[in-house]
Amino acid sequence: MDGLTPFVVYNLVIGVVVALELLYFLSLETAVTAYRRFVLVTVAGLVLAVIGGPVVELVAPQLVHWVHGAAALLVVFGLYDPVTNDVRRTEWARVLLNEPSRIRRPAEWMTPMDDEILGAFHGTDLVLSPAVVAFNTGYSRKEVNRRLIELEAHGFLEKVERGKYRLARRGERYLRGQLRTAPEAETETGARS
Repeated sequence: MDGLTPFVVYNLVIGVVVALELLYFLSLETAVTAYRRFVLVTVAGLVLAVIGGPVVELVAPQLVHWVHGAAALLVVFGLYDPVTNDVRRTEWARVLLNEPSRIRRPAEWMTPMDDEILGAFHGTDLVLSPAVVAFNTGYSRKEVNRRLIELEAHGFLEKVERGKYRLARRGERYLRGQLRTAPEAETETGARS
């Protein structure tokens, strides 16, 4: 390892710090990474670039361009959807730009679908049926109905009458980031800025 220059050490340190930050981001957004694999592909490419590049530069400098090329491909495949031949703008906006100042901690029983269902109610005082929620979220009516019952049982929604729901105060607080749910038992905390 005679190529351990200050520049290489700097690259390694920066690479480790960036990789740790990316892993921290992923730990905060477990629901996102569980159902949106393109985030993992992009992050894998970034980690390969910032860690793999400097390590390969030390061990086998002739392969550094191959590692950077592989990392770039992973990042491109994470950002680009070859099926629709377009950049994943909408998906990344949901991951990064949708209420960036608030990090929600869903309860263990919650699914990513629950956030989308609650989002259909958010900002309105409307009473919605499972069919309307299913139409607006793109999920099947059967799946939505099952989740509406679960969300109502946990106090996030209130049943107005048979088959009709509205967002409860608890659900509104959860969507605003003012309600934090613990993995095993739900606990309420004050508003975070």
